[in-house]
Formats: sequence, C-alpha cells, structure tokens
Amino acid sequence: MRMSLAFRNCRSFSRAYLRHLFKAEEMLAMRLAVMHNLWFYNTLMERIRDALDAGEYDAFRAEYSRKVEERI
Repeated sequence: MRMSLAFRNCRSFSRAYLRHLFKAEEMLAMRLAVMHNLWFYNTLMERIRDALDAGEYDAFRAEYSRKVEERI
C-alpha cells in the first residue's frame, strides 16, 4: 500500500500496524485498503481532468507513465 500524506487514514496508522492487520486478516485492513484505493483513483482522475482542461494531457501522461515505470 502506497502511503500518501494527503490521505488522512494513511497518516493515522503506521506501516507496521497496517502490515499486522493484513497478516492477521483483520477486516479493518481490507477496509483501509479500499478507502486508500478509492482515494488514489479519484485523485488520479482529478489530475487527468485538470491536465485535459489545461491542454497538457500528453505531458501529464508521459510524466506519469515514467514514474510508474520507475516503480515497477
């Protein structure tokens, strides 16, 4: 799970605690993961819309794709 300072639930729990929740198969782990993923995709779509409105989608896509490739 990618920790983001913008998502408040990510700041509320340590990575160690989140790992514990997943290892213990606690339902809270799944709930936090879903909330984080929804936040991530909503934020991504907002950035895409902003880039489209500004006419800078190609540059945004190139930069975002480069960052994704670096992490994989």
